[in-house]
Amino acid sequence: MLTPSRNTLAIVGAGPIGLEAAVAALDAGFDLHVFERGEAGSHALAWGHVRMFTPWRMNLGPVSRAHLERSGWAAPEPEALPTGRELAERYLQPLARLPELQPRVHLHAQVVHISRQGMLKGDAIGLAARREHPFRLLVRDPGGRESFLHAFSVIDASGVYGQPNWAGDGGIPARSELYLAPQLSYHVDDVLGLGRERYAGRRVMVIGAGTSAATTVAALAQLASEAPGTQVVWVTRRPSGEIFTPIEDDPLSERRALYTRARALARGADGAVIHVGGARVEGFEFNSATHRYRVTLMAGEQPRVEEVERVIVNTGFGPDDSLYRELQVHECFASRGPMKLSAALLGAGAGDCLTVPAFGADVLANPEPDFYILGHKSYGRNPNFLLETGFRQVADVVQKLAGDQQVTAAP
Repeated sequence: MLTPSRNTLAIVGAGPIGLEAAVAALDAGFDLHVFERGEAGSHALAWGHVRMFTPWRMNLGPVSRAHLERSGWAAPEPEALPTGRELAERYLQPLARLPELQPRVHLHAQVVHISRQGMLKGDAIGLAARREHPFRLLVRDPGGRESFLHAFSVIDASGVYGQPNWAGDGGIPARSELYLAPQLSYHVDDVLGLGRERYAGRRVMVIGAGTSAATTVAALAQLASEAPGTQVVWVTRRPSGEIFTPIEDDPLSERRALYTRARALARGADGAVIHVGGARVEGFEFNSATHRYRVTLMAGEQPRVEEVERVIVNTGFGPDDSLYRELQVHECFASRGPMKLSAALLGAGAGDCLTVPAFGADVLANPEPDFYILGHKSYGRNPNFLLETGFRQVADVVQKLAGDQQVTAAP
């Protein structure tokens, strides 16, 4: 193996944070490789019909924007609210196609595992000596062929959207959920658009009490007003009185409207929506003759069985730690994010993405030298992540890596 130069940096993920890190690293003088298992912005495309709460001005990375504008790109209206598809097609994909970036962005290339060349996870624990052994990334191309890339620095900005949480009590699968998972939905389906035929006139169960679940339930309630026979059974661990406590003087109008609507639906404002609060999901059964599910819930001490035709599990997402399982990453047992950042977020006590402070490279650092988890994945299961926060993470970490690896930008 040829030893890579000290300025070789691998980035996992071509979303808003991964691509912002890429252009910042280019400007700093790194030899760059970006790996994305799908298209640029593939996570945003997966919820492409959903409109974001935050306006364009809060979703454009400063370094990315500067590179795009030099190419003649025109920024969208700063106060307009993009959909996921607009974020990908009007911003992330043009960014990935920039001449200075495109040769370095490897699409449909999945990083399967990351290790240190010639070292095991338990070797040289917490010692800088690990820095002398380059990272070894196992990469799989669309045809299933695998190869290794070596780098002295790695940023994991792969996000969390592809790793949904289970529906069952305590965060583990409900009975038969593993078997039935391929036919359940774990995402924010486009029930008013591409998925309309699948849900119109059906009895649908939605499980979850976060923003994704509220978005789905509100859309299904609208569908019920247009398609007779559509019914919604909304299952949450929280009782109806605790669904979406108002955020005082919330400046995000779309979020304020969604939370207000969700609270009303949980309190019986629409006869098409039945809210089952304080409930835990125990198990699923599927009748292949009737194509209906029997879902057993525990609401209080007595089991309750609901029969439905569709099930949507919107219980949030968590990080995929299989990438760095052989690296010295100290995870928080609660959030599954890096421990130092998780502790800092807990200490800050902020309950809203707009009030969460940004933390620098020292807090984002892991025991594994020169390996950083950035973006939403750095927050683990904590949902209070804002892209603006991720852009500040990028600026601090790229500067820190450039100093540690003695990388200098070309004149």
